[in-house]
Amino acid sequence: MCGFLGWFRQPNTPWREEERALRKQSLRMILHRGPDDSAEAEGENWWMGFQRLSILDLSDHGRQPMSFGGGRFTLTFNGEIYNFRELRTGLGELKLPSSGDTAVLGALLERAPVDQVLAELRGMFAIAWRDAEAGSVVLARDHFGIKPLYYRLSADGDLVYGSELRAVRQLGGGGQVSRIALAQYFQYGAVQSPETMFDDVRCLPPGHLLTWRAGKAEVRRWFQPAWPGRDAWVHNAAEQKRMVREGVLESVKAHMVSDVPVGVFLSGGLDSTLLVACMREAGQKHIKAFSIGYEENAGVPDETDAARRTAEFFGCEFKRERLTAAALESSLDGYFDQMDQPTGDALNTWLVSRLASKEVKVTLSGLGADEWWAGYNYHRLIAVAAKSPLLAAGTWVRRADSILPQAARGHRVWKMLFYALGGAGGNVREWQSFGRTIMPPEQVARLLHGDLKMPPTPVFEPQSPDSWLHELLLRETETYLANTLLRDNDVMSMAHSLELRVPLVDKEIFALAGRLPPESKLNTLGGKRVLREAFRSLLPPQIYEDRQKKTFTLPLMKWMRLPKWQERIRDTLGSQRCRDRGWVDEAQKQEICEKYFSGSLNSTAAWPLSQRVWMLYVLEEWAQRHYDEMRKPL
Repeated sequence: MCGFLGWFRQPNTPWREEERALRKQSLRMILHRGPDDSAEAEGENWWMGFQRLSILDLSDHGRQPMSFGGGRFTLTFNGEIYNFRELRTGLGELKLPSSGDTAVLGALLERAPVDQVLAELRGMFAIAWRDAEAGSVVLARDHFGIKPLYYRLSADGDLVYGSELRAVRQLGGGGQVSRIALAQYFQYGAVQSPETMFDDVRCLPPGHLLTWRAGKAEVRRWFQPAWPGRDAWVHNAAEQKRMVREGVLESVKAHMVSDVPVGVFLSGGLDSTLLVACMREAGQKHIKAFSIGYEENAGVPDETDAARRTAEFFGCEFKRERLTAAALESSLDGYFDQMDQPTGDALNTWLVSRLASKEVKVTLSGLGADEWWAGYNYHRLIAVAAKSPLLAAGTWVRRADSILPQAARGHRVWKMLFYALGGAGGNVREWQSFGRTIMPPEQVARLLHGDLKMPPTPVFEPQSPDSWLHELLLRETETYLANTLLRDNDVMSMAHSLELRVPLVDKEIFALAGRLPPESKLNTLGGKRVLREAFRSLLPPQIYEDRQKKTFTLPLMKWMRLPKWQERIRDTLGSQRCRDRGWVDEAQKQEICEKYFSGSLNSTAAWPLSQRVWMLYVLEEWAQRHYDEMRKPL
């Protein structure tokens, strides 16, 4: 399934013809780029529309909106419910309109309270459920935010919602950029929910639902990520490995439910290799694996040879695309056209999804392993800080860091000292925020004219009473995983009509991770320890033995310096439209660009400077395509 949109108005408010046309235009905008397969349901003051990507029940019976209860209820649902067949058995001999998961979900919602139904679901979903008799609409989003859901409540009480920000904004008319969202984008590389780039549109956070009735909306949490604590920990190493192996294998099997073939994104690292091993163990004989690399010296590792060896080990059909700087530059227009909100970290997913979509409709991705099993390199630095008795020296070490040469500041030894002496903060909230910061708050403030009080990291209290590491991982779940990785991967895969599934971001896997103590996840040698050991017998030797964290990194730092790239970026950022909009300080913008374009690529300053130039450039490309015209009134 691909995307949905809805518009609910106060009673006795008939539709104008221009509004009808706008609804259809917004529905066509949503996600699905294949053949038009949209459907709509409409009443006097409400409308629900849906664009379908057929994965389960490929017949017309699976089309949405879908009605229940003799027309009292109407459902649109974006995502997949992986345990729908098990849930179907609980409905007995009830006749359903379709053999797919939408019909099961609707029948469950018709019978039981929303919270009760949501608690039974295993999957990824954004749901809109209309009850004509109660005059209400319920919007709900899955546990961890795999599927997006945006909404706007007007001053008149009208509710517009949808799976894509642009479509919701178009129905809402004008609107200004959110200064808070701009600050979040530059600091963290992505807008943090519930903020969006438009100041009058909100993102429903993961694990939340919204109830609209009579022009009023109430938002509340239906799922709180929580781990049970020390009393539930399993300490026996053999039992840990058994639990992890069986749990991950079962989750992969569940995520393979489909009436069309399922492929996999394959890098040179552990996470995607685990998925391929589980797919093979689950009995899938023909596996198509997809990877992206480079045809020239790009300045970053090309993992496709390692991915090819893994594919050969498992007998997969391996598809890869090796990019050149010229080919990637020529693809940027298509990429920016599909960008729902500016982000610093989505181009790789757009590229590999484009490749995979030529062969399959569904792929698996290894997202989530790092967030719940402590796989990031900076997690080890935080481990140093958590054990250090010297955190009180933070003020001194930050002052020293500000005057050290960039080469010294980027050195591994200094980074460890910086954390150990309190430079990154003195508690988990501060450590995680620092580790995820791309541009420090004081620099963001200068870039945004210095007139904005920087917002804090989104406030929530993770339910992890047992350890600093588990608190850190839950903060990663509600920030970086939800607001960067899952959001980017959904938008950029759906842009190619490709459904991306993440078996390691699953409520059963989450519960499993909470029962294993911190030392099973992270030690001085690295993270994801128990994942690696649990699958040792299934992994290729080179994957098991390689403890270095693998990340798919685009060669932007080097390629943006090439003449054609540099000309494009300079022209875009120097345009009159960019200057007139005035979002960023011109002097600060020019200083960042000049330092990057004139500096040495061998300097440790080159990487952070390239990130900032890229983010400035992405923001302006997004603004010209998705803000300037959309902010105009109807």
